Parts: sequence; structure tokens; C-alpha cells
Amino acid sequence: MRILSKIPVFVFTLLFLMGAGAGLAGEVIQSQEAESVDGIEVDLTSVKMKNDIVTLKFKIRNVGSKSQNVEIPYKSCFLMDETNQKKYYILKDSDGIFIAGPLNRRVGGGQFSLHISPGKSKNMWMKFPAPPDNPETVTISIEGVLPFEDVKLPK
Repeated sequence: MRILSKIPVFVFTLLFLMGAGAGLAGEVIQSQEAESVDGIEVDLTSVKMKNDIVTLKFKIRNVGSKSQNVEIPYKSCFLMDETNQKKYYILKDSDGIFIAGPLNRRVGGGQFSLHISPGKSKNMWMKFPAPPDNPETVTISIEGVLPFEDVKLPK
């Protein structure tokens, strides 16, 4: 009998923790629409700074009714310090390949190039040098996507 009386408490606790975790995992800092591909939206999900490197994570979602091929050349992505009017491009490794992913093609240093089915999403990440002037906010530019403006940088 004692075991049965503990099951509702266990189930309630489990459901509560699952709900709390789902809220944290799905945090979206800012969303923008793609300018060049119908039905594609991009969510900025993480901005972290460590060792003078800014790491950005995105979720690319197909909210349309048709499958889409999404191609983003990493060479055209940048972080803009508007306060000091300076641009920062994605870091490269010693072979000249952008430190970003997924890296589906190495042409021009690499690019994101994936097929996204309706209702599905793909993740993307990029690493930038931290702006040395420590601006409070930056603008993130990804080719074919409206800009992510006034993004706060962690200190």
C-alpha cells in the first residue's frame, strides 16, 4: 500500500521537472524571418562569451508547407558593433575554414547547406571574436535573414 501512495507524488514531480526543463531548453532570444526563402524563420537561441570568443547558436525552422533548401555562406555572416561602427566576421581555423557548423560545403571557407522539411528545424552555430570595445549590444547579420538587432552580449 505504501508504494501506491507514493506514485502520485513521483508522477507529479516528474511532470513538473519535465515542464521546467522544456521551458529552459526552448528559450528564444530573438526570431527573424528569412528574406529569400519562404516559410523559413531563424531563432537566436544562445549568446555566450568565453575567452574573448562569442558563440552564437541558432535554430532554423521551416514553418511553411513545402520542403526548403537553405544555404547560408558563412563568409557573409558578421557581428556588428554599431556603437563603434566595426564589423567582426566568423573566426577561421588554421586551414582557412570558418569555425561554424554544420559545415556542409567547404567552398569559400564553408557554408550551411541543408534541406529542411515542413515543420522541422536544424541547428546552426558560429564563433566570432569578442569586440574589444565591449559594446552592450550588437547586431547579427546572416545572409538572407533580417538582422538580429540589439542583441545583448554577456560580460
